Amino acid sequence: MIITYQGEDNFTVKTRSKTLKIGRKISLGDLEISTPGEYEAGSVEMEVIDGIIEIYSEKMTIAWIKKGKVFSSEELEKLNGIDVLLIGVGGGDFTETKTAIEIINQIEPAIVVPMYSQNLEEFLKEEGISPAGLDLWKFSESDLPQDERKVVVLNVS
Repeated sequence: MIITYQGEDNFTVKTRSKTLKIGRKISLGDLEISTPGEYEAGSVEMEVIDGIIEIYSEKMTIAWIKKGKVFSSEELEKLNGIDVLLIGVGGGDFTETKTAIEIINQIEPAIVVPMYSQNLEEFLKEEGISPAGLDLWKFSESDLPQDERKVVVLNVS
């Protein structure tokens, strides 16, 4: 799987069978998605509900949350098993950094990919990592860390 970041809240996810766009516009291959619901195409499943997009493909689950809030235990149960979390950080149109870290700690993904327009440094400082970013991130299930959380910063492409 390959993830690239187009800036703001927009990502492209390429699986073995489909290319997905998530953010302001949502698509699963050629299918444009404009309403909440569950969608499936070419061994990729997508659910869009309450400001959260979940994608399941290649034995991994990716979640996209632009402006989140701390989840109740019932809400959290629905998000069980998230491997990769694309989450807004830095405030403004995105989740406030402190809240984003609380959400990350609740969900406990293996990988966190921040989406941002500003204040990325505050998040990176809290997570204790350098701001060096990648142009794209290529990974498979075997690349996911088992006992720790990793933050992957993507440059805007």
